[in-house]
Amino acid sequence: IDMWWGTLGTVRPFSNFHPNRDVMEIHNALDRKGTLVNILTNRNNAQRQLSVSFQDLIASLKKALSGDLEDLLLDLMMLPEHFDAQRLQDAMAGLGTDEEGLMEILSTRSREQLQHINNAFQQRFKKDLEKELRGETSGDFAKLVVALLKVSGLLLLLSFHRRNP
Repeated sequence: IDMWWGTLGTVRPFSNFHPNRDVMEIHNALDRKGTLVNILTNRNNAQRQLSVSFQDLIASLKKALSGDLEDLLLDLMMLPEHFDAQRLQDAMAGLGTDEEGLMEILSTRSREQLQHINNAFQQRFKKDLEKELRGETSGDFAKLVVALLKVSGLLLLLSFHRRNP
């Protein structure tokens, strides 16, 4: 899995990684939240995805956790494109639209990443992302977010800044 712009943080691949051992340790750590957090936050997304392949792990996490900790750890277990699709849905849900949330994702992802996000959004929510963006935004901002979705956000913003210093 490639590095995503929004994931260039400090979590790097764990050097002594063994998915089977991690899954066993996670199951054993469900009572000890600190150990659980330590395991999941010290693996990169690709390594966490190998652990997710063990079907009962997510169900066990949901059963043992609650609140913000549950949300955080389950979010860590998602593929980046699924996480971004969820964030876009959250930004458009309810009254008002979180325009900054939309812009953060749409302007910092590559064309390929945006295509994966678009596919994940369609798969998960059974909705067309472009139609949802048009319905939740208006005017020039609607034109911008749709353009960002269709073209790599970084390229569009760079060309805009070059023309408008």
